[in-house]
Amino acid sequence: MNEPVSEREEKWSAFLARWPLENLNDMTLVQYSQAGNQDCFVYWLEALTESLGSIWGGSAFKFGIYSRKNKIEKATTADRSYGEDYAWYTKYGASPEEAFAQVKKIILSIAKAARDGQLDQIDGADLGPAVKWKLAFLYQNREGPIILPIYKTEWLQAVLNTKERSVAELQRRIMLENPATTQDGQQSTSIFNYADTVWANVQRQIKTELTPENAKAFLDETERFTPIEPATKTMAGYQTSEGEQLGLALDNKKTTIYLSAGDWEGSVQGLTEVEPYPAERSRSSSLAANAPKLAQGNPIIKVVVPDKATLIALCDAYESSETINSSTISSAMATQPSSAPPLNQILYGPPGTGKTFSTIDAALEILDPNFLLNHRNDRSALKHRYDALVAMGNVRFVTFHQSFSYEDFVEGLRAENTDKGELRYEVADGVFKSICHAAAAKITKQATAPTDITGRKIWKLSLGNSLGDDSYIFDECIEAGYALIGYGAQLDFNSCSTRQAIQAHFSANGYAREDDAYELTAINTFVNKMKVGDLVVVTEGNFKFRAIGQITSDYHLINRDEQGDTYGQCRDVKWIRVYKPSLPHDQLMNNQFSQMTIYELKPTAYDSEKLNGLLRSGSTPKITHLASNKFMVGEQFGSGYTVTKSSTELLELNKPNGKSLPFAMSLLQTLADYVQADQLSVDDIRDKKVFEKVPDTLLEPYIVNGYANILPILVDRLVRPAYTYAGDTAQTSTPSAKVLIIDEINRGNISRIFGELITLIEPSKRAGASESLEVTLPYSKTSFSVPDNLYIIGTMNTADRSLTGLDLALRRRFTFREMPPRPDLLDGVSVEGIDVGKLLATLNERIEVLLDRDHCLGHAYFMSLKTDPSPQLTDLAKIFRLNVIPLLQEYFFEDWKRIQWVLNDHRKPDNLRFITQHPIDQSLFGNDVNINQQSGIWRVNDSAFVAKEAYLGITDAFEPGAV
Repeated sequence: MNEPVSEREEKWSAFLARWPLENLNDMTLVQYSQAGNQDCFVYWLEALTESLGSIWGGSAFKFGIYSRKNKIEKATTADRSYGEDYAWYTKYGASPEEAFAQVKKIILSIAKAARDGQLDQIDGADLGPAVKWKLAFLYQNREGPIILPIYKTEWLQAVLNTKERSVAELQRRIMLENPATTQDGQQSTSIFNYADTVWANVQRQIKTELTPENAKAFLDETERFTPIEPATKTMAGYQTSEGEQLGLALDNKKTTIYLSAGDWEGSVQGLTEVEPYPAERSRSSSLAANAPKLAQGNPIIKVVVPDKATLIALCDAYESSETINSSTISSAMATQPSSAPPLNQILYGPPGTGKTFSTIDAALEILDPNFLLNHRNDRSALKHRYDALVAMGNVRFVTFHQSFSYEDFVEGLRAENTDKGELRYEVADGVFKSICHAAAAKITKQATAPTDITGRKIWKLSLGNSLGDDSYIFDECIEAGYALIGYGAQLDFNSCSTRQAIQAHFSANGYAREDDAYELTAINTFVNKMKVGDLVVVTEGNFKFRAIGQITSDYHLINRDEQGDTYGQCRDVKWIRVYKPSLPHDQLMNNQFSQMTIYELKPTAYDSEKLNGLLRSGSTPKITHLASNKFMVGEQFGSGYTVTKSSTELLELNKPNGKSLPFAMSLLQTLADYVQADQLSVDDIRDKKVFEKVPDTLLEPYIVNGYANILPILVDRLVRPAYTYAGDTAQTSTPSAKVLIIDEINRGNISRIFGELITLIEPSKRAGASESLEVTLPYSKTSFSVPDNLYIIGTMNTADRSLTGLDLALRRRFTFREMPPRPDLLDGVSVEGIDVGKLLATLNERIEVLLDRDHCLGHAYFMSLKTDPSPQLTDLAKIFRLNVIPLLQEYFFEDWKRIQWVLNDHRKPDNLRFITQHPIDQSLFGNDVNINQQSGIWRVNDSAFVAKEAYLGITDAFEPGAV
């Protein structure tokens, strides 16, 4: 409900004009529902009138009958029937025609009851609850409305704080409080004004923190789920009408829910933790008793639900989902991400759980998901592809530490020498600002690039100072197609073929120059050394470049009397690429640029592969119609719109609120064709000027103007693709997204490092989002925003700082993905009869009891034993000596007694104890000093490391007794 009231009233009128009540009886099945048709009844109901109350979510069965996009054959059940083109509830009829006739009859009865004010009759109508109440809202008497555009029972209950389940009664009670209702039942203002007030109240109620107790009360009271068994102290199990099960953990501080893996994943926004469990992974034994379908042997998903709004969305998605067949889920879960990658995520867990190791997969999931899918089990291939992306500048890696600062991360001042030997301070971009500019950079002007740069010299060139009085020179050069330098006192050097001749020409005209003057070098380079066909890279300061051009003429002088400056030395240039904002130097260079105005870039100074990549990217061949790879699943646009399906006919997006938004590819292609033909611009789509610029178009105004926030971005993506074109010889895609990996993110001072930019990383505050923000940076005094194609992946060691102690500003803006120890990955690994998986699991169970789960031991320390075909006891001893014992010393602050308990040393013979205690020699201090003999002297027993019984004794006691 974020559109102006006037626009919502217009959409209401548009709906009634397209689907008047008196015409409903003549509606055909194709008019009611047709996949890909954005003018059918259900599309109007769900998408085109979304701002009149959302009914997104749940299964398409909510419409009674619907046109199938997925034509995969499905078996008809007692409840649901599937034909080739349609699916419907079996209760409505034996064929699509019979079912639609019944559904249409129900729709007519709802519309007439709403017009007559018979709300109780609507309550009894046999159609999806949200659908029937939206129909009722749309067809009610607009002069005296009695129904609000809020349709979910749970939302209405939250407003009144009641368990009443009759929507008719809930609507009546809420409407009684409407201050705009006059004595004769009319409205003094739009119903949407009151609806906005009520909706704000709903949001306050359902966005509060959700406890397990609140979640249980909700699930107990809703009609969607029924308890499987009486809840125990640790778990409550529930079942949907379709037989799917759900487990709610009652012994966690966070609201933790276990569900079957299925197509609901990725459709629910707001979940703070999502963790897949393959079928073979162990889990709470309480699941077997309370929700047996979620017991070990079945693939499940564990999620953490922060508030009631997310719980309702989860229930909507899960209730209507189709679970994945358990015989194939293990491989599917191992090869596919459960949802589109979040813009900001943190991988957290104890030491040794593979957090940094997993950042490679996380980066590839964003930048090249198809490669990840095809090479999931080939670590060498994944690392090679990742390294290639790093080399291309698509991934940056940084480690936070206590002294890391804003100046390192965003921008700061750096001392530089000018070409005149003077010292000056220049604003230098930090890693975050640099990658933001790289992600945000667009090609604003382009031309055909040379196919081969072999034998061409590459020159660095400054075109004015972007911060000086001559900043206009760059824009003039780009517009006019030439390059200018300001040296030369407006003299013509056409007759000067050497540096000495240039110096003599200066002197002959009264401008004496010293032998070592840089001006002579600059003129000689520009006039004599540059050749037609050479390339020039135009810089902005020492750390950015903003254009690449090709020299197309010999030197000549132009008159600058009108401009009143000295920029007369000229070379014609074809500007191949012009970038805005400027690209960071590392997108091309192996080191930073020099301050000199003009000089040759030696082959060792730049990366030829990067240069070739820049010259290849951004070209605009004619868009091939019906190309199947225009959009890639997982691409994100705007403030969190994610591609979930892309075909020659349909593009389907997942909206920021978790709902689905389909667009016909023909619509996008038509708009792209208009842009390519210069009939309109992308900005015209954004400004709703399409029908002004192309008055004869047959496109639907309510679709084009109704989605003016996202359509321009999608069309721009078609006109300027972000991925390799069809027919390209490249074997892998070249992504437009950028990834910043921040290792040990919790070790830095977040407030000090991010400063005012912490707000800008939120998806809704990114550039292009509806709530986008920008700030003025303190050093450069320039405006700055965070692009929506920059992904931030952090890693966090919970042994350094627990999640609860993390900066709250950071916690609110990141999705957290737990990386717990995985002893199950070591199942079957044995070293001389020692079960390594069992060994690690036992150690961690003791640590969790004596300390907490944040300080467990990670499986990564032991993975070398798994990859070794014949691991030896010396290999295990090395892990214990170099990793396990030092970590335990750190965890327990050298509380040796507790370390003994973890290792079970107190129940072993002395010679098999890793940690031993020895009495204190009283003679060290004399009899006058009273020493507590119980403390003793603790030592690490070297002999235990090479005794297999010492390791066996960790899991199996040598003597009775317990800690």
